[in-house]
Amino acid sequence: MGLSMAVEKMITRLKTPKGLFTILIFIVTVLAAILSGTMGTAGPGSKILFVAWLFVPAPIIFVLLFWQKLSGLAAIVGKTYISLSIVLTILLLLAVAWSGSETALHPGPASEDETLSMYPQLEENIEPVSFLAADGVKLSGWIAIGDSENAVVLLHGYTGDRTAMLPQASMLFEEGFTVLLFDFRHRGESEGDFVSFGYYEKQDVLAAVDLIEDVGETMRESGRTGIESIGLIGLSNGGATAILFAAENPGRIKAIVVDSAFKSLDSAVSQSFTHFVGLPAFPFAPITVWFSELRTGLNRKDVIPEDAIENITNTPVLIIHGLEDETISYRDSEAIYLKANQPKDLWLVPGAEHGDASEIEEQEYRNRIVAFFTEHLK
Repeated sequence: MGLSMAVEKMITRLKTPKGLFTILIFIVTVLAAILSGTMGTAGPGSKILFVAWLFVPAPIIFVLLFWQKLSGLAAIVGKTYISLSIVLTILLLLAVAWSGSETALHPGPASEDETLSMYPQLEENIEPVSFLAADGVKLSGWIAIGDSENAVVLLHGYTGDRTAMLPQASMLFEEGFTVLLFDFRHRGESEGDFVSFGYYEKQDVLAAVDLIEDVGETMRESGRTGIESIGLIGLSNGGATAILFAAENPGRIKAIVVDSAFKSLDSAVSQSFTHFVGLPAFPFAPITVWFSELRTGLNRKDVIPEDAIENITNTPVLIIHGLEDETISYRDSEAIYLKANQPKDLWLVPGAEHGDASEIEEQEYRNRIVAFFTEHLK
């Protein structure tokens, strides 16, 4: 009888406006505890988040307060703890997301695995170039004039610079293609304040294509054979940018190779949180993207290569992705391929991780890339 009356009294209390507010606060404390526990168990790169474990007991303290098991000073401490656990968990969540946006917008320096001296034939013919994007950002790169009428602009990945594309540039130059490889904004020797996952980098590609066309015109004016067709090859973020650019500039590009690209900005950031930080995509990734939008003016809706590729017509596309890629899943490339118009081809490379299909299947990679551009840049 006593238990029945207690339960009835509790239900009556919870039906009041104050009771509904109590339920809401309890739900919030449970969510805060789950979020805190998630952050507390984050990967090696986030050991500082261990402090979040301090907020995990919040629902237990709340229940003790609700059943009036705490009184006096203990009750005051308990209520203070509940308030702090909710507020500090939210602040910690925002701090993690802000830190994520800082890292996303300002990736560390590129590795130097590839150097120009490793490719003597290319090195002998390379010339430094600099040019301006439409918004005034100064870009730096290299150009090597080939023997054919065709040129390829090479677009490096998110953490890379122009040197990351030296293997592809070398194989194409050896086959007679003119090659232009440059540093995107905020990478390598180029200017710029941040990386934008292709949103502003589209302007960099436009400036590079304009440069190639100007070079071709200069060649024709001097009595030489000019450049008639331009292709793009992009790795990771460069591949996504190639799609975004071609979709907005119909007719400028005759063939595109996309290697290890992401299908959307949301997808890229979500997978990065899971892979690099050890935190679940939700709710961290969406808030990180939101912060990035606020800080740079980019719009996530304009960084969706999966949708943009539908606007690319009469332009052959070769999509490449490693089946062992844990940075950006090969399923992103499958999604892009499904929406691409014909002619198109998809090559999923067994054993290849992010962006290293050219190493795992070096000869096959070369054969496919050269054959693709030879056929379609006519």
